[in-house]
Amino acid sequence: MSAPPEASSIASAGETAGRAQTRDIARRLREQIQSGALPPGEWLREIKLSDELGASRATIREALRVLEGDGLVQLEKFRGARVSAPTPYELFDDFEVRAALFGLAARFVCFRASDADVAEIVDRIQTLVRTAGQLSSKARFDEGVEIGSLISHHASSDARTMLAASHRKARWHVSVLGLDERGAIGPLDDWRELGEALANRQADRSADAARRIVYFMQQEVTKTLLSRGDLGRLAG
Repeated sequence: MSAPPEASSIASAGETAGRAQTRDIARRLREQIQSGALPPGEWLREIKLSDELGASRATIREALRVLEGDGLVQLEKFRGARVSAPTPYELFDDFEVRAALFGLAARFVCFRASDADVAEIVDRIQTLVRTAGQLSSKARFDEGVEIGSLISHHASSDARTMLAASHRKARWHVSVLGLDERGAIGPLDDWRELGEALANRQADRSADAARRIVYFMQQEVTKTLLSRGDLGRLAG
């Protein structure tokens, strides 16, 4: 027997409010991590956060899962969540791996993607290059991520799995340093080169452009850590 319309509406409104609260708590915690108020290695306990933020432990748990997806925290069974603390070695390794995998995915687009899929990716790249100056920093970054996801979709199953894991780790560096808020997506010339190479199905040229975009992010992360003095601290 189906629930009365009124009951369904109330349940739907409750679910919407719950999701909004989860997003708000995730945002507040993310800002504290980015500002350094919650430093790497800090434990985030559900009970304490529930009391401080006035939310249920289930809501806190969902918010922490959101942050885990961004690579900002690590969830440990029966212990809670801890703010991620990558070492410089992990920083460089993650971006080297991601550059190689993203370059490989761009090659796969040239070999495997349908004409329609290539046209969609190229159109998105051309639009990004043309409108980058008009978009907000966050919108520009999000569009770059979306295009990257479209390209990665054409890699093999194993490569997609590795890319997803690499992306989660890279998200820590990008999000905690606020590079997404600054709209750092890589030089537009490299994006333009990638679009042209994909349109002509030039595999080597596409791979080179894709790798340069990731290496730019690696350089931005390194420069930001050095300017903040975090590189030496993370090494310890």
